Amino acid sequence: MGRLKLHSGIKSIEEEPEDFESTESSNTTTLACMIDTEIAAVLAVMRRNVRWGGRYMSGDDQLEHSLIQSLKALRKQVFSWNQPWHTISPMLYLQPFLDVIRSDETGAPITSIALSSVYKILNLNVIDQNTANIEDAMHLVVDSVTSCRFEVTDPASEEVVLMKILQVLLACMKNKASVMLSNQHVCTVVNTCFRVVHQAGMKGELLQRVARHTMHELVRCIFAHLPDVDRTENTLVNRAGSIKQEKAGVDNDYAIVSKPVEDGNGNSEYDNENSVATFASGAQSLMDDGPVGPGSRKAASPYDLHIMTEPYGVPSMVEIFHFLCSLLNVVEHVGMGSRSNTIAFDEDVPLFALNLINSAIELGGSSIRHHPRLLSLIQDELFRNLMQFGLSMSPLILSMVCSIVLNLYQHLRTELKLQLEAFFSCVILRLAQGKYGPSYQQQEVAMEALVNFCRQKSFMVEMYANLDCDITCSNVFEELSNLLSKSTFPVNCPLSAMHILALDGLIAVIQGMAERISNGLTGLDLGPVHLDEYTPFWMVK
Repeated sequence: MGRLKLHSGIKSIEEEPEDFESTESSNTTTLACMIDTEIAAVLAVMRRNVRWGGRYMSGDDQLEHSLIQSLKALRKQVFSWNQPWHTISPMLYLQPFLDVIRSDETGAPITSIALSSVYKILNLNVIDQNTANIEDAMHLVVDSVTSCRFEVTDPASEEVVLMKILQVLLACMKNKASVMLSNQHVCTVVNTCFRVVHQAGMKGELLQRVARHTMHELVRCIFAHLPDVDRTENTLVNRAGSIKQEKAGVDNDYAIVSKPVEDGNGNSEYDNENSVATFASGAQSLMDDGPVGPGSRKAASPYDLHIMTEPYGVPSMVEIFHFLCSLLNVVEHVGMGSRSNTIAFDEDVPLFALNLINSAIELGGSSIRHHPRLLSLIQDELFRNLMQFGLSMSPLILSMVCSIVLNLYQHLRTELKLQLEAFFSCVILRLAQGKYGPSYQQQEVAMEALVNFCRQKSFMVEMYANLDCDITCSNVFEELSNLLSKSTFPVNCPLSAMHILALDGLIAVIQGMAERISNGLTGLDLGPVHLDEYTPFWMVK
């Protein structure tokens, strides 16, 4: 077969290399094509539905639905935008998709594809804090997604929509423009995510894991922002709020998310029999009987409302951390004691909350000491719960509690002197010594935690200088040293892992002493000292 040959007079269209709009126009056209693809995908799914397909195929005497009209209008406009993309308000190309998400007339498949479109746009890296009208756009995305409504046709499609809601909320917090969100919106995102976490307990295993993973990522994103708070424009507002609220007391919280209340079986009292699954923005938590938000526990002052509308920072972190601590209080309603059997709910909820708290402390780090309300929550409410759960029968909970205390020691030990003393005296020593009948697993976890502390080079020195040398404190250094010494060698019993652990701890303590001695000697002049006026006392008659 012959080959088709182009006419010699036809040449390819060549752009001038010096065209200043070539790069900008190419990027704008590429993004416009992507958005057009998402519009086509949403319209295609809507046409498959009998309700929407009928309206779309109706005659001229009946207008199309407003959702379809807005999508088609966007499709006409998207290729006419010639200016740089960051000068285009995201409201223009996000609004039609968000309208579909908020509509209670759309089914799960339509809502799902609209959520996917918003997720894709957020991850295109074309939206940042310098984009035009970005603050209103980010607020609109959060309000729309947390107010998502859709008709539930089958459980599988419902779970898909819930997973995509989590994806979009996480994408909002990971986006560069997340700094434009307010304290109120950040609390709403976390509240909505937790409600999905709780609702997922009645659904599939995959949704449960995705929801919990998203909750962890949200907490990490939010508290990773804490070291940067002092370099943002809302520093003065946050500091003023912290000082004012500190004077008013720790209980004067903004109450964006309230304490969860469980029934006796560990099931939510939320009624999920409605055909429409609703996620109202800050309206009602799955585990709450009443509304939550500013003023749910008390009338919110105009100052508090002003703080919650500022770009997010310390106030939202205080609310979220307080909420995580309150999850540990759920166990009080089911009467958990030091000898209770913690297997299912009594172990699952505290472990989840403790993991989130640990992530917040890891990311916040030593910056927490600069914010009195966060520090006060750790000193009082958190440590009270850690002392309680440290004596539970679950080795998993005890291990996580010890990990949290180790992180707190690394970052905030100068502010937690009395709390650390109480924890070592009432939890670690009590369990490692075998008092009051702890299990072998509890003893081993407590001893492992003690050895980890001993491996910190300054731990024993600080215990001795700050506690044993203080007449108002107990002799923690002496008690820990006696415990390690007595537990190193077996007496009337075979050698066990406990003895090896105690020996490792004792070696770590002695090794730390030797290193401090060698470090101290390197900076000293060890030559003989000659003093003419000095006479040895044994030479004096």
